[in-house]
Amino acid sequence: MFFYYVSFPDGEQELCEMEIRHLFGIELKEKYFFYDEYIDINRSPYTNYCIKVDAEALSLEELLEVIKQKNISYNDFKVQYISLFERMDLNKKHKVESLIGGSIKGKVSIHEPKVKVGVIDFKDRWIVGEIIKNKRIWNLHDKKPVQYCNSLTSRVSRALVNIAVGKNNSLKLVDPCCGIGTVLLEALSMGIDVKGYDINYKVVKGARENLKFFGYPDIVKRSDIKDVDKYFDVAVVDLPYGVLSVTNKELQKDIIRHTARISKKAVFVTLEDMREVISYYDFEVKDFCKIRKAKFFRYVTLAVVKNKK
Repeated sequence: MFFYYVSFPDGEQELCEMEIRHLFGIELKEKYFFYDEYIDINRSPYTNYCIKVDAEALSLEELLEVIKQKNISYNDFKVQYISLFERMDLNKKHKVESLIGGSIKGKVSIHEPKVKVGVIDFKDRWIVGEIIKNKRIWNLHDKKPVQYCNSLTSRVSRALVNIAVGKNNSLKLVDPCCGIGTVLLEALSMGIDVKGYDINYKVVKGARENLKFFGYPDIVKRSDIKDVDKYFDVAVVDLPYGVLSVTNKELQKDIIRHTARISKKAVFVTLEDMREVISYYDFEVKDFCKIRKAKFFRYVTLAVVKNKK
C-alpha cells in the first residue's frame, strides 16, 4: 500500500484531477490518496511524495507495537512526522518522532539520512513507511536553450503526456504540432516512444536543439500533419493559434481531422472550448478540463476516435 500526497499551483487543480484520473484511475477527493501499487512518483508533476506503508494501526501506541512485531528496520534513517490536518504541534512532533525512531531497528542519522521515514496520523489511522520524494525532473527542462513565451510549461506538458498514455508508457505517442519540443522532452524523460512533427522550419530547428541539449535523440521531422503517414496509439496536440504560425479555424479543423487519421486517441489543448468541433471529426470526447493562468485559459480535451480499437 502506498500513500500519495499531491499539490498544484493556482489554476491547475482541474488538470491535476484529470491527470490522476487517467494515471491512477481514481477520482481525487483530497490532496492525498492511498493506492495499492507503486506508480513512479516522478511520473506526475503533482505527486509531491509518497510513503510506502510498512505499518499501520488505529493509534500511536498500537503502531509502536506493530513496528516491533514486524521487526521493521532501516539503515541510516530519520523519522519525520507529517501533519496533514492541523497546524504542526512541535511537542507532538518531537514525541512522535522519538517514539517511532526508538521502535525501529537500525542506525539513526539525523543530519544525513539515507532513508526518511514518514509518520502520518488520520482520524482513525496511523501509518509509517519510507518517504519517496518527487525529483521534479521537469524543472530541468525549463532551462532548455530555445524557449517561446507562449509554449506550454514543462509541468503542464508532463501532465498532458500522463493523461494521454495513462499507466501504459509503452504506447506510441505523437505530437504533430510539436513546436520547440516541450511535450517531447517530457515523454522522452519517461521512456515513452514519441515522435514529433511541425511544419515550421524554425521551431523544428529549436526543438532539435532542445533535444540535443538534454542528450535525447532527434525524433523530430519537419512535416505538415497531412503528410504524416505513420500511425500512433495516442497524440498530444497543442493547436496552433497564430502567435508563431499562420492559422485560422479551418486550419485548426484540418489538424483535428488528420489527428483522427493518424492516432486512436488524442489530447487536444485549445484556447477555447472546442469539444463540439472535435466531436464532429470522428472523435468521442472522454474527459475535459480548464487550465487557468491569471485571466488566460487553456482547454484540455481527451477524445478517442470512434469505431477504432
